[in-house]
Amino acid sequence: MLRLVRHRDFPFYTPKGAFPVGGALRDLLLGLRPKDLDYVALDPEKAAQEAQGRLGGSLFPLDAARGHYRLVVGGLTLDFTPLEGSLEDDLLRRDYRINALFWKGGGIFGLEGAERDLAKRVLVPVREENLYEDPLRSLRGVRLAATLGLGLPEATREALRRHARHLLAHPEALPARERVREELAKLLLSPRAAHGLALLERLGLLAVYLPELLPLVGHFQGGVHHLDAWRHTLSVLFHLLWLWPEAPLEARLAALYHDVGKPLTRRFDPEVGRYRFLGHADVGAEVARAALSWLRFPKEVQEKVAALVRRHMDRPPEERGAFRRFLLKRQDLHPDLPYLMAADRLGAKGVEGEAWELLERFQEASEEPLPQRPLLSGDEVMALLGLRPGPEVGRALEALLLAQAEGRVGSREEAEAFLLYWKGGRPA
Repeated sequence: MLRLVRHRDFPFYTPKGAFPVGGALRDLLLGLRPKDLDYVALDPEKAAQEAQGRLGGSLFPLDAARGHYRLVVGGLTLDFTPLEGSLEDDLLRRDYRINALFWKGGGIFGLEGAERDLAKRVLVPVREENLYEDPLRSLRGVRLAATLGLGLPEATREALRRHARHLLAHPEALPARERVREELAKLLLSPRAAHGLALLERLGLLAVYLPELLPLVGHFQGGVHHLDAWRHTLSVLFHLLWLWPEAPLEARLAALYHDVGKPLTRRFDPEVGRYRFLGHADVGAEVARAALSWLRFPKEVQEKVAALVRRHMDRPPEERGAFRRFLLKRQDLHPDLPYLMAADRLGAKGVEGEAWELLERFQEASEEPLPQRPLLSGDEVMALLGLRPGPEVGRALEALLLAQAEGRVGSREEAEAFLLYWKGGRPA
């Protein structure tokens, strides 16, 4: 039976014969402004064309054979799909009751229990079997719980655990990797990303979608680490977003994968009386690259994350000039790397002060911009040093740029003097 959930207008254009449904209505009832609008229609193509005629934008088929169309206009995405059966039939096929909503004639209607779920801000499946109709729905449930601050009643948790076990037993049922990537990206870009990842592990979905991270759970570290490797990872992700709420996806992924190499490199060192993880950053970088490649993340994302994981254990030098050299050599990783390194320290015990010192030094260094190019060109270097084109010219330019970063060189005259001294001090 359908219930009137709330009397209210729908503040977006609705073509004739179309009905707004799903998450946009949920967001409105939760006090949020939706960006993605879903409509069911008797004739989706006609409704999409009518909307384009009224709003403009770009219209294209998502799946013309199934009657799925998308209109992108301004910051909005409008998706049109066929109405199969009645509106109640449509709602009964949806994933969670707070998403099983439609708008008609000034009111939002839903299934029995939807109004209660919205009031309590909890996520309850329409029917457990609906999770199996689209295998992504359990992962989406965790993402919605994290991003919208929704609770998961114990019955919902048990349903999601059963679905996770089913997916582990039937890998052929897994959703397309691109769809998994999009859900994981949305989860990580949430301010409550660490909470969402913790939910994934508790519900058994970490083993389904990010199995390379599962060995971190319960993995003892020792030393400055009072948390096991998984809880430390969640703490680092939490602290990264605490320090830098605008952190991009690459930095968040690097926090998630920064210690993934530890279970593969753990060795007990009797000389120090504890476990050590020599080389875990290099190993972790390759694991992260492979995992993100499997999930079809863009190549540039894979490379940036791998570089951050590889460099997260680097020790910044104390001396100011050397510190600026350190930053220059890694400037393509700024500001992600300093924030990741600081978050890593905040996720440990007894080294928290290093995090604030590192960020303070990075801030001070940023007040005097690092040089972006050498003061002399390659042709000028060749003429000055009598060099032919080749690797030696590149080494000279790199040495000059590093000297500029240190503050030892600030003019063309000083650059020439530095290079002459540099050339004279190198073996013939």
